[in-house]
Amino acid sequence: MPSPKTILPLLLGGAIGAAGILQGLHWKSSAAPADRSDAGKQLRAAREEIEMLRRENESLRSLAQGGGELSVPQELADRAEKETGLRFLSSPVLHRIAVEELRGRIGAAIESRLGPSGIDDRQEAAILIGWLEPGDDLLVQLTASLSAGAGGWFDDVTGDAWMLDKTDLKNIPDQATLVGLLDRILLHQHFPPRPSHPGDDAARAREALHHGAASAAVARFLTEKARTIGFMQMKEDKESEQLLASLSPYIQGLRNFVFIDGKGFADSLFVKGNEPFLAAFRNPPQSTRAIFRPEETPAEIKPLDLPATPEEPFLSETTGQLGLRLWLDAAGDAETASEIAHCWKNDRYVLFPDGESSAALLWEIELTTETAADQLQSAALNLAGKMSGQPAAAPGKVLVSESKRHLTVTRPSPLHVRFINTSEPATAAALSGK
Repeated sequence: MPSPKTILPLLLGGAIGAAGILQGLHWKSSAAPADRSDAGKQLRAAREEIEMLRRENESLRSLAQGGGELSVPQELADRAEKETGLRFLSSPVLHRIAVEELRGRIGAAIESRLGPSGIDDRQEAAILIGWLEPGDDLLVQLTASLSAGAGGWFDDVTGDAWMLDKTDLKNIPDQATLVGLLDRILLHQHFPPRPSHPGDDAARAREALHHGAASAAVARFLTEKARTIGFMQMKEDKESEQLLASLSPYIQGLRNFVFIDGKGFADSLFVKGNEPFLAAFRNPPQSTRAIFRPEETPAEIKPLDLPATPEEPFLSETTGQLGLRLWLDAAGDAETASEIAHCWKNDRYVLFPDGESSAALLWEIELTTETAADQLQSAALNLAGKMSGQPAAAPGKVLVSESKRHLTVTRPSPLHVRFINTSEPATAAALSGK
């Protein structure tokens, strides 16, 4: 495999070439008004690719200038193998990295996983659904949530692990970080992710399982140190706590799911013994509901049949029980949000072009009971009113915000609730059945 120093010029050349394509598309767009819609899409894709290349260049430059590798104590590698009943297929490698470079590397990995325009489309969808406020930066907040207070990080795209260059393995907290990373490396070697992105909900469920297993291993290590030598970690990281508290509730919810619910799920498997524990990695959960409700037999989740959109969607995704609960949390009643989300059965949203330079979103949610769907409809109407700055309206009535967004909630069937947010009034009317 070429070294980062070799790849860097290649990517720079790719960025320059993409810039040339962008200029050519701009000329074409200016010269051919009839083809402006198609050219506009190509311009958008080219800009997004250039931005991703820029970030990858920064990440590779960081790797080329990195601080070398960390020597892994054999007893900690042995510990990981003993706890999991697995063997390293190759010697674990951990890279050193400066704390200021870690966030850029995490951001580059997220973009690589989601592909060109993936993070930008999800940011736009998150704002139109109401998970994020206009002006929130999804990538910045995600990377902040993963890097805040972290002594290391595991990249499940490449299988590489990173520890801060200030790491001192004489310190028990740094040893604990290494224990967690070794656990991630070992599990990744035996149970790697699919080559293609499985969908956001399934990806979050898998990450909760793998990160949860590593967090549980760290907790066992620290408990052992407390019991044998009386170690107690007293230092609080106020700066990281403040950073996390400043993030949007949606991002905090995603982080807590992986860090808290994931650990609880992995712990419940670990105490059952080695075979049930490893069986979960052979057949990882396919939805966040499987993490919340491990006692249930997972049902097959098929894509919902949604009405046709005026143009081909930029993005089509499932948010799962987690996404629904985090949306309903914004209504202010966490208990009711949890009760409604508990009845989640299926959902899907589509983000698609709407007008010359805007996008629209249609999100349909299927619940298990009509009573829960009634509750969801009421909550969705309130949230649509809140987002539009107007009082809640009856189902099917379109609310227009100050920014000229058109929001409505409909009930396609007794078990389905549909949320619509468009730029064009005609699009809202068509999708709401008017």
